[in-house]
Amino acid sequence: MRFRRLPPALLIALAALLVGACGKPPLVPGQPKGPSQWLRDIATACTTFSTDPSGAQVSYQFDWGDGSKSAWSQFTDGGVSFADTHSYTELGPFDIKVRAKNSKKASKLSEPLSITVTPGEGNVSWSVAFTDPEDPEDSSDFSLCSFALGADNTAYVACDYGAVIARKQSGSSWKFVLPDFDAFTAAPVLADDGAIFIGCSNDTIYVLNSDGTPRYRVNVGGAVYATGALGTDGTVYFQTEDSMVVGIKPDGSQLGSFVTDGGNSAPVIGVDGTVYVANQDGTVYALAPDLSVSKWTYNLGSPVIAPPAIDPSRNTLYVATDAGQLQTFDLSGGAGQSFSVGAEPSGPVVGPDGIIYVGGGGRLSAIRPDGQRKWEFAPTMAGVVSTPAVTVDGYVYVLVVGGKKKLALQTADSLYAVNPDGTRRWACGLGEGTSDPSSYPLSAPKVDANGLIYVGDGYRGWCVVGVSAPAQSAWPMYQRDAANSGRAR
Repeated sequence: MRFRRLPPALLIALAALLVGACGKPPLVPGQPKGPSQWLRDIATACTTFSTDPSGAQVSYQFDWGDGSKSAWSQFTDGGVSFADTHSYTELGPFDIKVRAKNSKKASKLSEPLSITVTPGEGNVSWSVAFTDPEDPEDSSDFSLCSFALGADNTAYVACDYGAVIARKQSGSSWKFVLPDFDAFTAAPVLADDGAIFIGCSNDTIYVLNSDGTPRYRVNVGGAVYATGALGTDGTVYFQTEDSMVVGIKPDGSQLGSFVTDGGNSAPVIGVDGTVYVANQDGTVYALAPDLSVSKWTYNLGSPVIAPPAIDPSRNTLYVATDAGQLQTFDLSGGAGQSFSVGAEPSGPVVGPDGIIYVGGGGRLSAIRPDGQRKWEFAPTMAGVVSTPAVTVDGYVYVLVVGGKKKLALQTADSLYAVNPDGTRRWACGLGEGTSDPSSYPLSAPKVDANGLIYVGDGYRGWCVVGVSAPAQSAWPMYQRDAANSGRAR
């Protein structure tokens, strides 16, 4: 029996028919969309979409990375966003992937969305410590140590045992340690290129790369115990213990210097580049960006410990004095109103609508720009109140330190969350640190875009789960932002 040879065109048509009968899978979905920070036991949504080459409807399945997968969804039109939710019972990093299928075949898994699951709001996510390598039972006290936060949510904190510590949300970390354990008490300043600027008790400004390797060091002739401030051109300004204000350029050269009286405080920078320094002798200086001249000075008659805040929309500089007064200045030097905030005041911050938040007298006060007190929050535990941090939803975080504990039954210091109306939201017990703010301000809470709160206290630096990102306001936290730029926008 002879078989008839089929024409090539017919063979091609039959092959296409057979391939179509077998079916093609939908396109691989793109990386799932969702938050990078998830809370344990809280159902959270992820979204995805895909299309089918033949226009068929598609179904989706998520692989949550914790050993569980979602059920295949109902079929829906391709190109339409689809959402599914999941809650994690364990902490840690997970990779979420998704695939799609039509009535014939399923696609491969997508690129992962990497997430971190943390405890619920008000709970400690992680903490770091540093012990003396020569005496492991002796630990550094972080009560005066504020964090800086990088764009990738790496947290940087220094301690008085001569170490700068970096900690990523994944848990990986590095330490830069001085061989002679000279003290770091200032918070780091993060430059736009990731460089880390930090002053030290050994008369030196250290500049590190983002991986902790040294970039360079600059001897400034005096101990540096206060945080710097970052200018728009990358120059970082510091004040030394012997009252010299210096500028360090990005290449490590020194811009210049200006001698003040009673130094040892953190500068802040106005929109026009003016460098404002409020000193421990009570004098406020407004310096030209090149440090060649003082534009104006004003003596408050009482020491200033914590750095000022700037609200450029109101042309106002806020300075809290040790006498318990919050003094306002217009940025050209004219003294304005003075508000009583109580003894041992913190640095001020500015929230939405220009509300000023400041600690003092063992309380946290919210003051309207016209000087009227909106509310006062009195923590359960009496003590010294840190510079606050305010979030986009109006929540305010503040550390309250009761002092060195002498009795085992005394409670730990607490990080408080305060509602927008001034009522308590929650409190998280931390360490037991020093409450003496006579020379340096307490560690101030810093908040990242995921709502995590970072603060030093006792013998650890802490990361606590919050609820929302920093406020989009003039000066929402210590040194204005997560990088400690100290610069108004």
